Amino acid sequence: MPNDASADRYEFSFVGGRQNSYFFVTEHEVVYEIKFVPSGYLFESRPELVIQAFEMIISVVDKPITGRLPAGPLTATTIHTIFYDFFHSKEQVIVFVCDCSDGRHTARARKFTSWFYTDIRPHMAKFDRAIPDGERIALISIILHDQHPNLADVLDVFYELDQDNK
Repeated sequence: MPNDASADRYEFSFVGGRQNSYFFVTEHEVVYEIKFVPSGYLFESRPELVIQAFEMIISVVDKPITGRLPAGPLTATTIHTIFYDFFHSKEQVIVFVCDCSDGRHTARARKFTSWFYTDIRPHMAKFDRAIPDGERIALISIILHDQHPNLADVLDVFYELDQDNK
């Protein structure tokens, strides 16, 4: 079902499903899917914790042009709106992993950080990590409420994520 349109963002639809999918289309007819995939497995080392963890995935599912995507002026505000539409509980944790398959993960991390700090809401906290992943470095962020009931435990697990790779 479409949301109410706004002059400062693209119209988007929440499709739902197992991956909590949202879709929007830019003026260049680029179709984006924003997913919040349940990711409780990240906290399996601490089974006593009940963590509502989701990996946020931003994907281009259709683009009518070849080459680099044109900048959509409302893309950032649309992603903010979708993020806060989904994130509405102190207990939720959102993890964002920058795709490193094409070597542009550092640029993606900068853009994501810029988007986050452009419209930060009260009590939101973001923490970043660089984790060795074979020949590459995975750049990941975790976003959560600064009053999360298990804040210290969640951060402990987040900062231990790469311990198995050492």
